[in-house]
Amino acid sequence: MTLNVRLLIMLLWFPTTLVFGQQKLAISATVAPTYSHTSYKSRFFYPNSDGQIVEPIYMSGKRWAPGYSAGVSVLYNYAPGWSVASGIWYQQLTTRQARQTAAGDGTITVHNRAIRIPILLNYALSTKRLSPYFSLGLLTDIPLSARVVVVRAAESTQNLILENSHSPVFNLMLGAGAKYQINRRYTLMAQPAWTYQLGQLGGANTDNPRFDLSLLTQVAYSF
Repeated sequence: MTLNVRLLIMLLWFPTTLVFGQQKLAISATVAPTYSHTSYKSRFFYPNSDGQIVEPIYMSGKRWAPGYSAGVSVLYNYAPGWSVASGIWYQQLTTRQARQTAAGDGTITVHNRAIRIPILLNYALSTKRLSPYFSLGLLTDIPLSARVVVVRAAESTQNLILENSHSPVFNLMLGAGAKYQINRRYTLMAQPAWTYQLGQLGGANTDNPRFDLSLLTQVAYSF
């Protein structure tokens, strides 16, 4: 192999090694167990009847709802310690309560669902294998129809649909946790996170203040 050919190969290989060595792009699997707190101000919700006799769902006061978010994210490392991320997640929150006294014994379970699009700014405090890790971002939720299960004593169970406005709901998220470099390709990130619902444009649902507590967990693969 001539010197010129070797030099050409080195010139082509060196920038390629640099690009992949930096590992700027990563894709992550994301899951976040969530506990949501909503303050309802005496609201009635009306499921689709589909020919059935249904009762309105009455919500009032402070309610906690367990749930989760799960999906995929793409992260781009643009400077040492700094990255931006976006992706698509599915969120579900479940609220359970007793039926109103006049309706009879039983329970009502509401599964609120949404497609969540995160835009996050992340910062790792150091380049060590284990580092404090922080995130700040905007989460945009596209509400889906909610599933409602009404369990009635001595009567058949009803499976209903509760339509929601499909207008985007905006949320502010803050997270603080740790980032652990498992090996050259894989990274584990775990952050307790606090999310505050800013509401919809036009104020359709801003009368129900809500915040979420979650454990944002990600396993990322770097290219």
